[in-house]
Amino acid sequence: MNFRVLAIMLWLCVSNAHARDWTIGVLALRGDAQAQTHWQPLVDSLNQQLPEQHFQLLPLDLPAMKNAVAQNRIDFLLTNPAQYVQIDNHYPLRWLVSLRSSHEPDGTSRNVIGSVILVRADSDIHSPQALIDKHVGAVSAEAFGGYLLGYKALRDMGLQPEQDFQLHFTGFPVDALIYLLRDHAISAAIVPTCLLEDMQAEGLVHARDFRPLLAKQSTIPCLTSTELYPNWSFAALAHVPDELADNVTRTLLTPANNKAPQWGAPSSTNQVENLLRAVNQHPQQPHFGQQILDWAQQHRLLLAAIAVVLLLLGANHIWVAFLVRRRSRQLEQLHQQLRIRESALEQAQRLSILGEMASGFAHELNQPLSAIQHYADGCAIRLQREQDDHPLLPILGHISQQAQRGADTIANLRLWVGKKPTQVQVTNNITTNQPLDQLLMHLWQLLQAEQHQPPCQLHTDIDPHIDLRLPPTLLEQVLCNLITNSLQAGASQLWLNAHQQTDRVTLTLQDDAGGLTAEQLNQPFAPFRSTKSDGLGLGLVICQRLINSQGGSLSLRNHQSPNGHLGVLVTLTLSINPSKELTFVTDSSG
Repeated sequence: MNFRVLAIMLWLCVSNAHARDWTIGVLALRGDAQAQTHWQPLVDSLNQQLPEQHFQLLPLDLPAMKNAVAQNRIDFLLTNPAQYVQIDNHYPLRWLVSLRSSHEPDGTSRNVIGSVILVRADSDIHSPQALIDKHVGAVSAEAFGGYLLGYKALRDMGLQPEQDFQLHFTGFPVDALIYLLRDHAISAAIVPTCLLEDMQAEGLVHARDFRPLLAKQSTIPCLTSTELYPNWSFAALAHVPDELADNVTRTLLTPANNKAPQWGAPSSTNQVENLLRAVNQHPQQPHFGQQILDWAQQHRLLLAAIAVVLLLLGANHIWVAFLVRRRSRQLEQLHQQLRIRESALEQAQRLSILGEMASGFAHELNQPLSAIQHYADGCAIRLQREQDDHPLLPILGHISQQAQRGADTIANLRLWVGKKPTQVQVTNNITTNQPLDQLLMHLWQLLQAEQHQPPCQLHTDIDPHIDLRLPPTLLEQVLCNLITNSLQAGASQLWLNAHQQTDRVTLTLQDDAGGLTAEQLNQPFAPFRSTKSDGLGLGLVICQRLINSQGGSLSLRNHQSPNGHLGVLVTLTLSINPSKELTFVTDSSG
């Protein structure tokens, strides 16, 4: 008993698997009710001849038909060949059969779809050009017989419907266009061929109340303004089984009676595809590009003239732009040169003024410094006569030395501005009677570097056999300026090395104060450029020129200090035997 029940259940499952509902989507050109009435006999015939299947009808408009195909809500579709081409480009279809029209005389023609452009019989419009600025009705911008074919015919007459007319798209049902035209709501209507004759046969309108604006001979007894194209066709979607598609095709090709729709082999889509390309509605071509192409073809001479004018204007613009750019570049170069010359002249004026000031200071200060030294020496001589160990004698000696130091500094300034001082022969250690290490410690104490904020430590590595011949106080003046710069920059440690080679001495001063910027390193000795609020920007300039006056050189660069911090490395290179023209001589042999 259980086996028999299982067999019955299996047979029911198999039967249900093969018997299912199949939906036929039909383009409801004249509305859902008319489509249901017109095509229901076809559905009944399929259900009768294929009892194991069940077919149902679904009337759709143009957008709904595309959506139904995309969503697989229908299995077959019945529509015009233009929509078939548009849908088939995105969703593969199988065109099974094409419809033979009842309007065909003895089946001699398969082309029955077209457009007729109608006006009222009493209208004063007798040419397509008279429709300009008038209200013209159509089904949809994508409707085949309800717009595109009529659009092509009007465009062939030199019109641009989307620009010349006030288009009014009503959508389905297409019968509404005939009623709007009859009631004077529109001036003309683009409707499918044979629609007027069908509505008259149904007693809905009188054909004599309308006339075609464009009339074209045809093989069917209907008014038309265009060429005729293949009739509607029946297609199956890709998911429909081949066996079912074959059975449907055989059923349609062998109707049960003569009153049923007559079907034949599928029609070619070449003619329809050419038409769609001509009106820029083919799915494989861009709409906007075709519009541009159409407009360009109609205005070839105007475009050629515009192109020539634009070419001339473009060439003139390029030439003028070239001249302007060249002249602008020349003016910019001249302006840059002028700014450089102005800057150089300004610096030269400042240096000239500074030189005159230095020369004047030297002349004016030499006399009182000389008098101070003479008075100090005279007092020392008189006190020494009275008492050899008089306590004021060392003080008077210091006064005389400082006066001499001031005189030497003034002499160095005269060297910097190019003045030749009176020749003086000095035979001492490296300047001011002190070796280099003692001189450095004297400067360190003078500058109070250890009490500076932040406090700074000095590290030295000085060759004890250094032999230099320099004007008095020159090296002291240069080192004082360089050490002061490092302290003011925030150095916490300072390293000074001095070593003698065959013919020159190299001194290096390294700090850990962070180094100089790229702009400062680019022109480190430019006068009157200082990062200090109260600075004149002359310290390094004076140092460089003092060293250069002795045949030496001074250079600066950023370098990592021994404690790992970035700082400035100053290198002084001094000749052991400077030029004979040097007037101040210091003998380190003592």
